Amino acid sequence: MGRKDVLLNQIQACNNVNGWFVSFENSIKGLTAEEAAEKHGEGTNSIREIVNHLNFWNERYLHRFLRIPEESMDGNNDTTFHDPADADWDTTVNRFYSIMDRWSVALKEASDRKLDSPVQENDEEQWESTLANLTIHNAYHIGQIVTIRKIQGTWNPAEGVH
Repeated sequence: MGRKDVLLNQIQACNNVNGWFVSFENSIKGLTAEEAAEKHGEGTNSIREIVNHLNFWNERYLHRFLRIPEESMDGNNDTTFHDPADADWDTTVNRFYSIMDRWSVALKEASDRKLDSPVQENDEEQWESTLANLTIHNAYHIGQIVTIRKIQGTWNPAEGVH
């Protein structure tokens, strides 16, 4: 198995294939919009906010990977958790799936040279390392989603890793 296959497996594990951890698909299965918006204390994020954050960073790095120009980031990392204008829960979830599907296609089409290239000009970090970190970032936040659902009492253990 080559490094591209490993990265594709990581993307799939984050998206919709349970492995060593629960996939995004299983982490939100049966979750209502109201439950996704629920917060558990000051300074915490809702599941919906976490998914917004994942969408922001996954898409931003996808655009960099595909060399699609991006506007400067408005705000800081905290602002990435906020809802885009007029987005409902289903739209937010479908956006995650769309971004991850686009990542799968982009990675399948990428050359080894692309994976060895820097993420940005004058940057030492290569795409291979950045993609590995991107999937770890997704897995981390998917774990938060499962934890929040356990706190809510909305987690079905049957959706866990088998």
